[in-house]
Amino acid sequence: MIKTNYIYFSNNKKFSISIIVLTLIGTLLRIPGMDLPITSDLAAIFLKHFQTSWDSLLLNFRDADQRTSFILLSKIAMGIFGENEFALRLPALLSGIFALPLAYKVGVLTTASRTGAWIGTLILTFSFTHLHFIRDARGYSLTVFLALAMALITYKLLEKKNFNLWAILFLLTGLGMILIVPTNIHFLVGIGVFYIITILQDHRKPYIFGDLIKLIWPFILLFGVICGYFLYILEDLMRAIATEKNFGALFGIDPDMGFSLSRFTDIFLTLISPWQTWLYMFLFYGLICLYKTRGFVLFASLIVSPIILVLLSGLLGPPRVYVYWLPFFLLLIGFGMGELLIYAKSKFSNFSAHYIGIIILAIIIFYPLVSDSDRFIKIPHKQGTTLKDAKTAIDFIKKNTSRHDLLIVPFSDRVLRYYTGEDISLKMLSILQEGHLNNILFLGPSEMPPYKIPDIGVKGDTPLLKNHTFNVIQSFGNLRLYKLTFSIKKLFPFDGDRDYENHLNLKHDKTTQIDHVKQPKIAGNESLLVRQYANHGKLMSRQFKTFENNKDGTFILVNFATGYGHRSEAQLMFHKGEGPTEDNYWNSLNGIFFSRESKLNWIRTDPYINFHVQPDFSIGGANFGWQIKFIIFPISKGMVYLTEGFRTWEKKTYFDGFQSFLLESKHVSE
Repeated sequence: MIKTNYIYFSNNKKFSISIIVLTLIGTLLRIPGMDLPITSDLAAIFLKHFQTSWDSLLLNFRDADQRTSFILLSKIAMGIFGENEFALRLPALLSGIFALPLAYKVGVLTTASRTGAWIGTLILTFSFTHLHFIRDARGYSLTVFLALAMALITYKLLEKKNFNLWAILFLLTGLGMILIVPTNIHFLVGIGVFYIITILQDHRKPYIFGDLIKLIWPFILLFGVICGYFLYILEDLMRAIATEKNFGALFGIDPDMGFSLSRFTDIFLTLISPWQTWLYMFLFYGLICLYKTRGFVLFASLIVSPIILVLLSGLLGPPRVYVYWLPFFLLLIGFGMGELLIYAKSKFSNFSAHYIGIIILAIIIFYPLVSDSDRFIKIPHKQGTTLKDAKTAIDFIKKNTSRHDLLIVPFSDRVLRYYTGEDISLKMLSILQEGHLNNILFLGPSEMPPYKIPDIGVKGDTPLLKNHTFNVIQSFGNLRLYKLTFSIKKLFPFDGDRDYENHLNLKHDKTTQIDHVKQPKIAGNESLLVRQYANHGKLMSRQFKTFENNKDGTFILVNFATGYGHRSEAQLMFHKGEGPTEDNYWNSLNGIFFSRESKLNWIRTDPYINFHVQPDFSIGGANFGWQIKFIIFPISKGMVYLTEGFRTWEKKTYFDGFQSFLLESKHVSE
């Protein structure tokens, strides 16, 4: 490394001012979009984890989307500044802003080059990857900040001044990284390797055991706590790994999550976005210039250790989990550029060095502005439900609707489901238990036709209500609350019997056995237990019912409860060729209740239930999980002949609360 670096840029104040300017520019680039509605994976994190208690977040690991440190900080911010999108993203924004001056500080410590540290910070300021993870707000920008903080704290530990204070900060920062993503252990191992190598190199004589323990106890304590934590949540970690494999199989990624050269290459391409791979030549040059220095040991440890751990574990995660490399790669690149400028000055002239520097910096700044200016200048369109609108809507609904009003929201709108989920489920439970249905309400964004609100995003979604009239009851910003203009009549049972399924005279074959049990139950006094000894079974009431339908646009709504996640269903059966050809499920993933000691506890449904491995709720004392279902289908005009029936696919399942309603449309548009 060339010592003239300090002579070339000797004005400390100039660098301090320039870092302040870079931080201000970085702030201006990172603020736009902070108040946008939350969607996609961030909305899923909000839905699944933001109502979870602090102790549950710290002591459990539900899935790979649980970014505990970020969630806790966001909950604090929302507690102070109110429930809004800006407050939710505030920890990501602040960590992204403070990472810029911190990167410069770490760059100076590790490379002894103010020029290189400044250039590295400049690249980080305009990094698409850093900008994206701040707006994405899932904890990755916090990882970048904490990774830089760990490097700084480790250097402070090596100085041995205020050792105990820095040791405590080391422990808290390391745990903070683990509570974002457990795979951050790879980075912490790299930090540990660097620290051990450095203290051994700095001490020429062999250490006395006691003196060595005094130096490394922060690492022993940190990794001891991490190991204990991992053992405590081991089952959760195994479930999260299985979920990621399911995700890979579903979306065409390596289902084994094994090491792949192409996927490994994607990591390095992501880290230097939007620039191209030519930046890496400066990284290698920077490493060469750092050879035989403490900085070289740090960068080598941080790069090599995670790669070795990935190869040993056989698990290669997506590029975003290696975001802790981002600031260090960019600092190395900046250092390589700085050393190249010094070399140009020594071989040519100051003018040549300045000319080359201007060209490089112009490329760093203007390339992203020209290639994809939308990421910097254009504010994305506000799409999605805001927290404010959703809160206003649920407040209105709680005050102006009854427990017998069925409310339906889009399954894809995770913000709406966060605020309305419990109220919807309790209404579903009341309708099932008490046998009354007063109104059918739909709540969704104004740009979504109300007949599409029940859709769950699968090919089988059918617009059954496309030609029917919905009255707008109330607007809440971009949300609309509609009432379906149907007259609602009870079809079966006539007498309000809440044990109706237990009183049916059911016909079935010898492979099926039925029983009537007191527990588990969700409605009435008993539930219907069905044991199936074949692959599947069919039960049908021997008593056919008949009535005349005099109106077009008439539907039947069937309501019942069965086992959570079970394929078995209650249904109405028709004469051959007279049954409905299409149907819709309403709120089938909302009304989930687990019975614990005769009490029903509502749980929130995982939005990724199709590939997430779900926890075993029986461990928490649950006896049985109930899933309340509403199925609507059209019926033809004229005489209708039907009877009740059940189709079973599980070896053992329960049915309860069976009832049906006749929905006659008051207005049908042709």
